[in-house]
Formats: sequence, structure tokens, C-alpha cells
Amino acid sequence: MLNISNLIDDARCFKTVRAMRWPQGVTCPHCHSPQVTKQGHDESQPERQKYECTVCRKRFDDLTGTIFAGHHQPLRVWTLCLYFMGLNLSNEQIAHELDLNSDDAQKMPGARQGFFETPH
Repeated sequence: MLNISNLIDDARCFKTVRAMRWPQGVTCPHCHSPQVTKQGHDESQPERQKYECTVCRKRFDDLTGTIFAGHHQPLRVWTLCLYFMGLNLSNEQIAHELDLNSDDAQKMPGARQGFFETPH
């Protein structure tokens, strides 16, 4: 059996998130300043860039303030989940396709709120 989540590359997913989130260049999600410096990468997700704002001095990363922040699933799984939601698959079908347990799949459809909105 083919595991579809192995076909998607995390590097491309993070590159796409950065391009969609910051089409004019990275800005601080806290003060909106474009004066940010790169601060290495996340240890568990090497494609996830870390930053520090030189104005407000707050640290953030590619997913800070998005629906993807604070979840343990890799970004490629979220990307596929969103794709399957667009095909109108049920949570059970999504769980089966992504080899997730049904509880994880149940939590992921919060993504319907929008890519870069923090859930309330």
C-alpha cells in the first residue's frame, strides 16, 4: 500500500507557507516589523525556520500564529488533510488515507477556519 504522506516534502510545504504568509518578505507576527533575523531551525522539524524581531525582540517561527502552531502532526500531513477536506472527505476517510488515529483526524478539521488565523 502507498502511504500518500510520504509523497509530500516538508521543505516544499514550509516554502509554500512562507510564500503565502509573507509574499513581501517575513514580518513579525507580534509588531508587524519587517526587521527580523533568522535564528536557526527547529530541532524536530529542520525545515521550520526560526526568527527574532529586531524591533520588539520577540521570537517566532514559520507557524507562529497559524492554525498549524502547537500541533504534533508534520506540516505535510496538514497539507494533505486540507487537500482531502477540499475533496469533501469525511474525518474517517482522512484518518484512513493519512494513517492517523481518528482522534487526531477529528482535531485537524479546525483547519477549515483558514490557514493563518489562530483558532479562538
